[in-house]
Amino acid sequence: MSLTYAAYTAQLAGLTVGGVVKRFAQAPAQLSTAQLPAMWPRLPSGDAQVATLDGDSGLDVLTCELVVAVEVMGQGTQVSNWNKAIAVVDGLHAALKAEAERNHIVERWAVRVDADQIGDAAYWLIVARVTGSN
Repeated sequence: MSLTYAAYTAQLAGLTVGGVVKRFAQAPAQLSTAQLPAMWPRLPSGDAQVATLDGDSGLDVLTCELVVAVEVMGQGTQVSNWNKAIAVVDGLHAALKAEAERNHIVERWAVRVDADQIGDAAYWLIVARVTGSN
């Protein structure tokens, strides 16, 4: 059975990541500092190929970015923001590794620092680009 984009995105949104205070099923329109760190998935993307001459498809490859807003830009100290970001990276890695071992759908991920405007404030983000197939 093929995993849908909706199911894959919901699976990632439902991960328990250490240190995350609030989880959203989709990108929030606004955040408050009391909700930080906050996590949500972005819209997924994917790739599928025809694997045989009779039209059977190979593995569907699904990719979704899991975003964690760590702190409002310009707030906190460098040491505090660094410690929060490292804790989120460790928490994401542990949660994704556990999910990969549990269901074998999550296959790889890459983590980066980013920034984005959410509502009326800009936030420091940790973004995990998660890829899996079925």
